[in-house]
Order: sequence, then C-alpha cells, then structure tokens
Amino acid sequence: MFGFSEEINWINEDGSYDPKLFGFHTHSTTCVMSGLAQFADLTSSSLIMSRVKAFFDKGLWEIRDEIGWVIENSKPGSDPDRGEVNNSGDILETALILGRWGYPEYYGDAERILRTHILPSQLRDVSFIDEQSNLDVTDGMSDVANRLHGSFGFPAPYGHEPLDATRIKFNTDIVGGTVGSLCEAIKESTRRDAAGNWINLLFDHETDQVGVESPYTHPKLRIRVKRKGPLYVRIPGWVPKDKIKVIGSSCPVRFYNGYVFMADPPVNRWLTIDYPVIDNEITLHHRTKEIRVRMRGDAVLAMDNFNTDLTYFDQI
Repeated sequence: MFGFSEEINWINEDGSYDPKLFGFHTHSTTCVMSGLAQFADLTSSSLIMSRVKAFFDKGLWEIRDEIGWVIENSKPGSDPDRGEVNNSGDILETALILGRWGYPEYYGDAERILRTHILPSQLRDVSFIDEQSNLDVTDGMSDVANRLHGSFGFPAPYGHEPLDATRIKFNTDIVGGTVGSLCEAIKESTRRDAAGNWINLLFDHETDQVGVESPYTHPKLRIRVKRKGPLYVRIPGWVPKDKIKVIGSSCPVRFYNGYVFMADPPVNRWLTIDYPVIDNEITLHHRTKEIRVRMRGDAVLAMDNFNTDLTYFDQI
C-alpha cells in the first residue's frame, strides 16, 4: 500500500521523550504522534498503536500539562508558559483514536482538553487590538482585528498573554491545524457502528442518530436515541458508579468499560443520566511554577493568572 514502511523509529520503544532525537520544536513531536496514531488506526496496526500509547502515557508528559497545553519550544530557557494550540490539537486527535480503540479514559482527556484549553483559547474578543495606527497600511498589518477574529495561537494555560511575553501571536497555520482537530472531535463526539450508538464526548450534539444535551449547559445529561439499537454513554472517570441514576427507561442498565450500556433504549424519548458534576482543584506543573485550577467536572471555574491581561477564567 503506497510502499509506506511500518517501521516506527520516530518514537522510542519505551515511550520516552528525547529532544535530541525529536528536536525542541514540540509540534514536530506531537504531529508525528497523531500521524502515527491515524496510520495505526487505518491499518489496524496494534504494534504501532502500542508505541503511540506508550509515548502518550509517558514521554508526552515532559511537554504537556493536565489540561492539554503543550510548551511551544522545549529548549532549556524557553518561555515556560508559551504554548501552541496545534500541539494540543494533536493530543486531542490521538486521544480520540485511543478512546475508539477501547480506552475510554482517553475520551475523558480529550473532553478536558477541549473544555479547559482549546476552546477557551480561541480569540473571540478582539477589542484590545488598536486599528487606529494601521489606517494607512495596506499590507498584512491592516485590518488586523477583523482578520484575526476566531484565530488560535500560542497561549498560556490561563490566557492569550503568557507571563513576561513580549508579544502575542496568532498564526494561520495554527488555525488550520486546530480546526482540523476540532473536526475530528465533532465526528467522534457521537458515532454509530455495528455495536450501536456511542456517546463519547458530553457536548450538546444533534445527529440523525441521537440528540445529546450536555450536563454543562443543561441541568442534567440527556440522550435521545432516534434509531433502534444499543446505547453506550461514556461516564467521566471521576463519577462514582453508585451516584449514577438513569431516568426514562425500563431497559436494564449495565456498566461496560466506562460506559452506561442499555441494550434496547426507548426511541425518540429523552433519557436522563443523573450524576453529580463535582468541584475539585488540580495543579498544573510547569517548569518554573505551579498553576492552580478550580474545576467543575471537566470545565474550569477559576485559574491562577499571575495578574496577566487577556485571561480566559476568573482568578483564584
């Protein structure tokens, strides 16, 4: 097939991160990881996927944090809070594939990355950009706010402006990579296959197969199956099983590999899956500092921002 070799010397067998081998520009590492994951998925290569998983579980943590932020350059002395959203998108894509391969905890990682970093880091408020000084400019410095609206760039976990940053950047290649990753998340949010309907990411979503109301935008998680068949609903790993209640179905409920499973749920009726979305606090371990994050489930309520500007969340 295209003469493509399945040799996987690009990732160490033990899953370790070696900047001398990979280079300091971390996108060169994360894009190789996601590309190999896609190839392993396409060719059903468990050998390659096991190598990808080993790196995801071990070496990747040398350059990422708990919300999927990735340092833009791992060279010693580089800005410790400057990330690159392309990289986070690569992690997202890889986590989605690993989730589909039977490891639902990676779907949990994917959802947290989306809720806590990728989506908040999109440039939606451009009011801070001063266009007055560019009125007579006809090159790439003109109409900056309008052209950058909706972009992705090189953020810190807490905001667009990393601590001590000399400038803020939004590059179109970052936009291209990130939007591609978001497309993969939408496709994998719910899917139907021979086994039934799978609800993998708990976002509001509507397809010809199912409707989903997220517990983050509605009082409870609700699912509406539109076609007869089994239903699998991923439950976050932080939810105790004895706290889960399913309302609206007489079908027996079982737990299967991190999912609530119903063999024959009712069609075109809303099912409520009730569980507490708990608050907790985590710490992001960066090279020169620790960043406290107050969470509600897999969403951020507040975060340390070190008095920087253009932040995403309330300050703890």
